[in-house]
Amino acid sequence: PAAWTKWILVLKPNVSDSDLQQFCTGSLCVCALQGHPSIRGVPFVSVHCSENHMEQVLLAHPGHAEFIEPNIQLNLVPAMPAPPHEGQQFKLSASWGLDRIGEPECSRRGEGTHIYVLDTGIYVQHEDFEGRAISTLDVSSGTPVECNGDLNCAVDRMGHGTHCAGIAAGKQYGVAKGATLHAMKVISDQGSGEYSWSISALDWVVSFGERPAVVSMSLGGAGRLSSMRTAIDAAARAGVTVVVAAGNEQSDACTFTPAFVPSALTVGASEASDWPAPYSNWGFCVDMYAPGSGITSAWIGSPLATRVLSGTSMACPHVSGGAALLLGEHPTWNSGQVRAALLASGEQGALANVFFLVTDVLLSVRDAPVQVAHDEAVEKPGLSWTPVAAFCAMVSFVSIAAGGIAGFCIGKGLAPPGSGRSHSGRELLHTTAKEMVEEPGDQ
Repeated sequence: PAAWTKWILVLKPNVSDSDLQQFCTGSLCVCALQGHPSIRGVPFVSVHCSENHMEQVLLAHPGHAEFIEPNIQLNLVPAMPAPPHEGQQFKLSASWGLDRIGEPECSRRGEGTHIYVLDTGIYVQHEDFEGRAISTLDVSSGTPVECNGDLNCAVDRMGHGTHCAGIAAGKQYGVAKGATLHAMKVISDQGSGEYSWSISALDWVVSFGERPAVVSMSLGGAGRLSSMRTAIDAAARAGVTVVVAAGNEQSDACTFTPAFVPSALTVGASEASDWPAPYSNWGFCVDMYAPGSGITSAWIGSPLATRVLSGTSMACPHVSGGAALLLGEHPTWNSGQVRAALLASGEQGALANVFFLVTDVLLSVRDAPVQVAHDEAVEKPGLSWTPVAAFCAMVSFVSIAAGGIAGFCIGKGLAPPGSGRSHSGRELLHTTAKEMVEEPGDQ
């Protein structure tokens, strides 16, 4: 019905799978996707119904709901025009990006690791994947379908997912040349999807995926969705490293989902000149940079097809591959340890013209000893008491107007979020919409 709305309902962490299954029993709401909290998955359910019916569901299950927000559209991070002659001074490998991050000097290959590419699917027959790409999950119909290697499942008809997968782990164009790639189709053949599709895919990786695992997400949209943060946090707690694109809007990455999420590793794009790409989002939520302009990788249509694309979509899988290299050598590392090692081994001060408060770390995978202290594995990203964090905490405590400096500080965990949410009726229904930075929209 026209008056119905799609919602993402996140429940308390202590709910069970059976609680989720019974949540819509006896109501007019249609419950579609749901998580698997009984096995460490995401405690969520996607619901389609009117606002009044949703309120009745919430009232019928007091104490179960954490928050609710609209299930809105997300999009691929759009590819940007490739600069002419980008990276032609590099000659060691098939892509200047691989040369810049030191991949030809790296002996690690990422064998035994699994990279889950949440995107448009993967053309698994491409020769660059050497049979290491597997059709795994397709959520693009709104219902999760396990592919079990079926070549007609999670098919890439747009090319974006194949290109990203090639950068992460292709034989010629990829970073982790021994990793297994998993096609997780969360974007339709029209280039868009729903956030619940990606949350469902993350839940699947946490609940049923193989380890050690990396999730690569070159997608997103404007605004901050708490449900996506819940899902990525669940993945991080389960030891899964989640790498996301910063976005191509030349804007503050802290105002985009999933780029704002503290437990995700958010990647901006650099050019061959070592300047940040002019389209790349920036700010405190960007953890590191990787090559993103004029990147050659695999494409759809034939087993030898290639294409040159630009964007943070291309930067993100460079880091996903770098994470897989580390996990191939340290398979028991959790996401915090992988994150700390990538930042520690990155090339510090590599980028030109970077604002002094913004990271200038460029991905590096060159062979070098990397030591990570055990306590770094559990340190919450963005909560260390730097002068900026201290300033932001002060701002939050004196309650400067919402959406101004305080909104800037919330960014990537530099200040605590708002007060606790109500757990019943209409107040819960509207809480998240009030807390969002801006109305999410297309990228």
